[in-house]
Amino acid sequence: MHLLLGLVSPSIAGVNTRRIQILDSAAELISTKGFAQTSVDELIAYAGLSGKSHFYHYFSSKEQLGHEVITRQFDLVAERGLAILRDAMRPPMERLYAFIDAIVELQLEAPDRCRSPFGALATEMGDLDEGFRLRIAQMFRVWSGQLQTVIEEAQDDLSPDVSSQRLARFIISTLEGATQMARMKREVGIVQGVGLDLKRFVASHQKPMTVQ
Repeated sequence: MHLLLGLVSPSIAGVNTRRIQILDSAAELISTKGFAQTSVDELIAYAGLSGKSHFYHYFSSKEQLGHEVITRQFDLVAERGLAILRDAMRPPMERLYAFIDAIVELQLEAPDRCRSPFGALATEMGDLDEGFRLRIAQMFRVWSGQLQTVIEEAQDDLSPDVSSQRLARFIISTLEGATQMARMKREVGIVQGVGLDLKRFVASHQKPMTVQ
């Protein structure tokens, strides 16, 4: 048996690419119809699969697909959001504002698609199944924990009574609420407005600048 050290064979790469395409198609359909209301047959048709055997070649069940859809949506945001929060070359407050901007930009880029884990998809799937809820909760803890770390790094710039945990949770909750409201009203500009107000709220916790 030959081991491929650091390499991926063309056949494996092709399977992974197709799997991602299926997950992205499923996310679009589920965000429109809802997970419970979306059948495997509809997923097969929307993703361009040849039949149920083709679907089950990639996923053992609809529930497994659902888990991977959620993971994929978090990964999409992580490519931008978490990279910003972990950028040690930028001041912590700048990273916080850039993170908020990144989440807003994701919504503006594709308002009709599920491009963010904040919103109806995560909420509905979390309500349907305990496994979904635990996975989503764990992922939100990652986001909240990373935000909390950045806020703690910014403590010298913030008022002494600021709780890094509460502020991190507030940022996550506000972005989640904004995306749900925008989806319900079909007005993606809501997210943009809330993003601006959220940055003003965070800025209100900064210490006043002293003039030398």
